[in-house]
Amino acid sequence: MRPTAAVLLLSLATLFAAIASAGVGAMSAFRSLPQMGITVAGTEEFFEGRTEDMGRYAAGRLMQPVFLTSDRVQFAFSALAVGCTVRVARLRGLRGAAWARWLLMASVAVGAVALAVRAAISPGMNADLLAYWDAVAAGERMLAAEAMERFDAGHRLADALYKVQLFAVLGAIAAFVPALMPAPAAAPGATSKRPA
Repeated sequence: MRPTAAVLLLSLATLFAAIASAGVGAMSAFRSLPQMGITVAGTEEFFEGRTEDMGRYAAGRLMQPVFLTSDRVQFAFSALAVGCTVRVARLRGLRGAAWARWLLMASVAVGAVALAVRAAISPGMNADLLAYWDAVAAGERMLAAEAMERFDAGHRLADALYKVQLFAVLGAIAAFVPALMPAPAAAPGATSKRPA
């Protein structure tokens, strides 16, 4: 049971690292690149010198492979976390406080469901993003605007699910030790003493 618990903790820590690193990278890229006044070759005519828009475009191109890699890591370790949680529960390894046991199991489940929903909407989002990039390259402003509008709608949901995942993983990590560690037993022969 201990190896399974150790793998569960490692999975949760890896999930947190994958989610947080992608989030921090995105915040950094989308805040800094639009302010740098950069230009992206082949898009000057489309953006008409609007360097902030070009910076956001560049940030999206830069971060897309990072998001895909982060998602692959999350899929693998989320599945591992769910499997380990089920195994620890079946082996009666969750001997801690009831609130901690429920919080651990609920957090792992909620995080996995949020990831599954993101996985379901990702193909459509990726198709819309590629359509936007193609429209930018072709100078098709109307097509680009339509593709970005569709992408933004999916992105709002994906961003909310990303935050749900992050808090779910944090909840699972916080509940891990109290869920597995039994409450200390009272010392043998100990009795409560009432004042005379």
